[in-house]
Amino acid sequence: MPSETDFACNRREKRIYYTNAAVYILQTRTEENMSASREKRIRFEERAEGKEKRQIRAKDNQKTARRKKLITTVAIAVIVVVLVLLVVVNSTLFYTGVPALKIGGSRYTAADFNYEYFSNYYQTYSSISNTYGEYASMLLDPSQPLNKQYYSETETWADYFEGNALTQLQQMTILNDMAEKEGWTLSAEQSAEIEDNLNQLKTDAVNQGYSDYKSYLQALYGKGMTEKIIRELLQKSFKATYYSQDLVERWKAAATDEEKQAYYDDVQSSYNLITYMLYHVDGSPNDEEGIDSETAMLAAKNTADEIASAVDQITFADAVRRLAPEAQKADYESDDACLKRNAAPSNIDTNYRSWLTDTARQFGETTVIQGSSGYDVVMFLESNDNRFKLVNYRGIVISVGTDDEGRVTDATMKEARDTVDAIMEEFNADPTEDTFAKLANEYNGTSTLGGLQEGVVMGTLANRELEEYLFDESARQPGDIYTFYDNKNYYIAYFVGYGEQYNLRIAENLMAEEQYTGMIESATDEYAVKKLFAFNFTK
Repeated sequence: MPSETDFACNRREKRIYYTNAAVYILQTRTEENMSASREKRIRFEERAEGKEKRQIRAKDNQKTARRKKLITTVAIAVIVVVLVLLVVVNSTLFYTGVPALKIGGSRYTAADFNYEYFSNYYQTYSSISNTYGEYASMLLDPSQPLNKQYYSETETWADYFEGNALTQLQQMTILNDMAEKEGWTLSAEQSAEIEDNLNQLKTDAVNQGYSDYKSYLQALYGKGMTEKIIRELLQKSFKATYYSQDLVERWKAAATDEEKQAYYDDVQSSYNLITYMLYHVDGSPNDEEGIDSETAMLAAKNTADEIASAVDQITFADAVRRLAPEAQKADYESDDACLKRNAAPSNIDTNYRSWLTDTARQFGETTVIQGSSGYDVVMFLESNDNRFKLVNYRGIVISVGTDDEGRVTDATMKEARDTVDAIMEEFNADPTEDTFAKLANEYNGTSTLGGLQEGVVMGTLANRELEEYLFDESARQPGDIYTFYDNKNYYIAYFVGYGEQYNLRIAENLMAEEQYTGMIESATDEYAVKKLFAFNFTK
C-alpha cells in the first residue's frame, strides 16, 4: 500500500502531469487555433486577392470599352467633318458665302476677286494678241498655267494679275467710300453703261454657244459667279472711275496758268521736244576683207569724229554723204535724211537721251557715243518747250489705185484726183464743218467720226508738210482747207481750230496725277488688304 509520502509524490506527479497536459493541450489548441487562423487568413487573402484582380480586370474592361467608344466617336466625327467639308468645298460657300478679303470696312468674296483677276487676264491677253498676233503665246500662253509662266524674272503672270486685282479692289474701295461721303452718284447715262456691259456679256454667251448664261459667266470668271455679283462690281468700278475723273477735272480747273507754267519749268527736261541729227557709223568686222573687230571699230571712230566736226545741219548732212559707204550714199541725198524733228524724250535712245535733254545744250553741239557695233554721231539742234497750241482738224484720205501689176499709173492718179475734185466741188457748195464731216463719213466711213482728229501734238504727224501747215499759228484760221499728195494717197485737211497750250496741259496732267497718287497713298494704311481663309479658294 502506498505510503502517504508515495501518495503525496503521486499527487505531485499527477499535478505535474496535469500541468504538462494542460500546457500540451493549451499548446495544441493554440497551434490549432493558429493553424486555423492562418488558414482563415490565407483564405481571406485569397478571396481579397481574387476580388482585387476581378476589380482590376473590370476597370481595365471599362477603360477598353471607353477607349473603343471614344475612338468610334472620333472616327464618326472625322467622317462627318470630311463629308461636311466635301459638301462645303463642292458648294459655292467659300466662293460667295464668306469673305476672302477685307479692305477697310468692305469685304469681298473669292468670286469678287476672281472677277477682277480674270478681267485683268482677258484684257492683257487681248492687248498682247492684238499687238503680236500669232506670236502672242510666246509672251502669254493661255494653254499653260499662269503660275508656270513668268511675267518678269521674279514674278509669274499669276502673281502679276493677282497684284493688279488687289490694287484695283483697294483703289475701288477707297474711291467708293470717298464718293459716298461726298454724296457723289453716277449719272443716268453712266449707269446705262453698266447695263450695256451686262447685255454684251449675254450676247457673247449666245455667240459662244452657251444656252445657260450662268454657265458662261462661271466659265469666264470661276465658280459661283452670277450676274448679280458682276453688276455690283461694275457699279463700284464705274463709280470709282467716273468719280476719280471728276476729281481730276476739278483739280485741273483749280490750277492757274502760272502754277502750271512753274511746274512745267521744273520738269521740262523730261518733256521738251528735241530736234537733232543722228548718224550711225558701223564698226562691224568684215571677215571677207580681213578686217577684224578692233580695226573696224577704230575706223568707225575716225569716221564718227570727222562727222562730229560739223557745225550745223547742212555740214552734218554733207559729211554723211561724203563718208557713208557707197551702197548707202543714195539714202542720204536729202539734207533731212539724218534729221529727227520734235522727238519726245521718251522716244529717244537712252544712250544719248540724257545728253540731248540737258538744258545746257546749245545749237550745233555734237557728241560721239560708242555702241556695241559702232558709233552714234549726234548733233543737237533745238529744244521745243511745248508752248504751241494743240491742233484739231478733220481729214479725208483718197487712196490712189494701181494697175494689174500693182503700179501707180497716170490713169489711177487721174481717177483719184477726180475724186478729190468732186469732194471739193460738193464742199464748196456749202463750205461748213458739218458738210466736211458728212463727206468724211461718206468716203472714209462713219467710224472716223467725220474724220475728226483732236488734240494733235507737234511731232506726231507722219507728213511734215501737213504738220507745218497745221501748226502755223500765225496763218491758220478755222475752215482753212489743205490738199496734198503723199505716198500713194491724196489728203484733204479741214482746219477746225487750236486747243490749249501743250506745256500747260502736260503740267496740269502731271499735277493732277501727283495729287491723285498722294490721295490714294495716304489712304492705303487704313485700307490695307487683308487676306482671309476663303482667299485660298480664289483663282
